[in-house]
Amino acid sequence: MQSFQHWNEPGKIRTLVNRLVEVPSISGTTGEIKMAETIIEIVKEIPYFQEHPEYIINMPVEGDPLNRYSVGALFKGSSTSKKTIVLLSHFDTVGIEDFGYMKPYAFQPEVYTEKLRTELFDTLDEEAKADLSNENWLFGRGVMDMKAGLAIQLAVLSELTLQENFDGNVLLLATPDEEKSSKGMFAAIPHLNELREQYGLEYTVCICSEPNFSAYPGDRSKYIYTGAVGKLLPLILCVGKETHAGEPIEGINAGWMAAEMTNRMELSEAFVDRVGDEKSPPPTCLKISDLKVQYDVQTPSLAYILYNVLTLTQTPADVLSKITQIAEESAASIYAKVTQKYELFNQNDRPIKVSRPSVYTYSELYEKGVKQFGADFSEKIDATLTEGIRTNLDSQSLSVKIAEEMGKFFIEEAPFYLIMFAPPYYPHVYLDADSGQERSLLAVVEKVVRNAEELYNEEIDVKSFMTGLSDVSYCRILNHNEVVPTLESNMPLWANQYNIPIDDIIRLNLPTINIGPFGKDAHKRSERLELDFSTKVAPNLLKNAIYYVLSKE
Repeated sequence: MQSFQHWNEPGKIRTLVNRLVEVPSISGTTGEIKMAETIIEIVKEIPYFQEHPEYIINMPVEGDPLNRYSVGALFKGSSTSKKTIVLLSHFDTVGIEDFGYMKPYAFQPEVYTEKLRTELFDTLDEEAKADLSNENWLFGRGVMDMKAGLAIQLAVLSELTLQENFDGNVLLLATPDEEKSSKGMFAAIPHLNELREQYGLEYTVCICSEPNFSAYPGDRSKYIYTGAVGKLLPLILCVGKETHAGEPIEGINAGWMAAEMTNRMELSEAFVDRVGDEKSPPPTCLKISDLKVQYDVQTPSLAYILYNVLTLTQTPADVLSKITQIAEESAASIYAKVTQKYELFNQNDRPIKVSRPSVYTYSELYEKGVKQFGADFSEKIDATLTEGIRTNLDSQSLSVKIAEEMGKFFIEEAPFYLIMFAPPYYPHVYLDADSGQERSLLAVVEKVVRNAEELYNEEIDVKSFMTGLSDVSYCRILNHNEVVPTLESNMPLWANQYNIPIDDIIRLNLPTINIGPFGKDAHKRSERLELDFSTKVAPNLLKNAIYYVLSKE
């Protein structure tokens, strides 16, 4: 074992980054399997895991057509301490269509960086040009998000395994599918609970090494995060009253209903969540569409909106209430306008033919459907769900299909809004200063920040919430008694196609912090990693944090 030289050195970490990035592990592809295999190969190069191959654990994603799996590597220290730190990372990346003709080099950081210098320099923004002009930046897909974080964790783990009297345990966990649906994390959570029981572990903290994300446009600060934002994906079905395009006032266009709703929700301050001086980004529309299958001169009778709503403390019930209020305001505005126009164009004093749009939540309309239509209604919704699962329809499309089928039962009541939730759901997580254990973690973070300043002359800010979505959201769920009932009754895919392991998450209840590398432009073709901080400073801050958490002081 003594002949093995650990990897916690800048040059070796850079080599690890390149080795990991060179595997094109785009989320939702077989590249994720190759990536898992590569991680296992790397772990097996560490003598400890050559001696203890049983501590390398595959965690399959159940029912996954690609047979993907998360990878665990448990280092059990020499002491009897049960304290265990989980090092979390994901190994998938987003796609590379944005690289254009440079796609063949997207996963070759050294080559791609040089090609940017020689062939595409003038196409970059001024900040990217400045970074490219020195040797301290490495460009490529996944180099920042988040192969560098995984490389840092592997490097630190390799060093810790050489400590003869290491007082604690470290569990490396690397997951696929984080950029899509977090199925890798879902698969891992039950295994974490099983490993805890099997080896008598006491999980103390999950340390993730996601990169820093800008808190505002142009922000270049370095951060340690003690939590992460949550996410809800409201789906609003707009059921209009169809009419001929030559008689538009005789109905209400579902497209208009969607536009009115979007106009009021987009960047709405009502949804901005605040904790101290931190706040969530405002909501934004991710998809808006009518459901007409072909062009004709009938107005759309069905349309839908998908909205991105990020949370710090808001519950699903809070968000549902706010959307309901906006839907009521939209309905009132629409009815006022159509009434005005009807009076303007009405030459025969006929009574107005359309009514003010109603507003329903999914649970309200489902209950109404069961009372009004009985088994025909519930069986149709169940059949739609079953067929969607059979044909492998994605969660968002299947949610829209269920909403559409439900809306068809109530065409005579049109116009109306139907509000529900589609997957995914990310719980917001944070450290509770009123908890003794979590207060001690906040103290650890303070010591790490002082390390950065005293040892490396680096200024690091602490934020309670990382604004980029992360698998750390599934380490715990706060106030689950308030959260789960609303989702159960208003997300039709909950515990059906969307099997978030809620009971296992509640059992795990693992606090999290994030100590990671520094880079810029995640998910852009100019994605890049700053090397000095990421290979020299961040790994040692992570190592020190591990020692501080495991310390008996």
